Amino acid sequence: MSIEVLYAGNTPAIQQLAEQARQLVLSVQPQAHQEIETSWGGYLLFKQVAGAGNTVCWVSLHKKHVSIGFSMGAEMSDPEGLLQGTGKRQRHVKVKLPEELQKPGLRALIEQAWTSQPAAGILEDALERIREICLGLAGSQEKLSHGHPTFYTRKRSYAVYGIYSPSIAFKPDPARALSYAEDERFFPTPYLAHQGWLSFKIDADTDWELVRELVEGSYRLAI
Repeated sequence: MSIEVLYAGNTPAIQQLAEQARQLVLSVQPQAHQEIETSWGGYLLFKQVAGAGNTVCWVSLHKKHVSIGFSMGAEMSDPEGLLQGTGKRQRHVKVKLPEELQKPGLRALIEQAWTSQPAAGILEDALERIREICLGLAGSQEKLSHGHPTFYTRKRSYAVYGIYSPSIAFKPDPARALSYAEDERFFPTPYLAHQGWLSFKIDADTDWELVRELVEGSYRLAI
């Protein structure tokens, strides 16, 4: 899907507002990788690395406004109170008029979203390490699901990279799940927590032996 197709069906004013929002994000991060996600009505996603899963922010079009969303918005500093939403992680800013895009606080939020990300090289290396672990397991395959590299066997997924943040999602052994609760590197996986999934943060200090252990354990539960 092209940006033009994403914009189609909206009023000229909303199309122009969405394009101005896109340009605002690119003025902060000119190297941002852009993708179109067709689910949930269509989103223009901005990622640190092509194919690496994690969406830093996005633009979505609505009848009377455009939203600029932040995957980790709940953890961001917002002194001007621009962020809306009550989810555990996501937040968004509603933009109804072009002049609202000029607010210094909005630009500061976009800058904050990008500066909080690990360096692109770290994410590229992380995805390759995860692929090496997962695709080395018998019968394991990779597919893209909702923009995230997803690893599965026998049609059951057991690991997903980059849901909302640089992280690897997995399904832990229920007997061990409680032991991760006090470890700040772990958090409930968005959309999958009710099925017992957890996510493990990926950064420059990632314990890759632990990642292998977590992924292989999830794989054994899936086969």
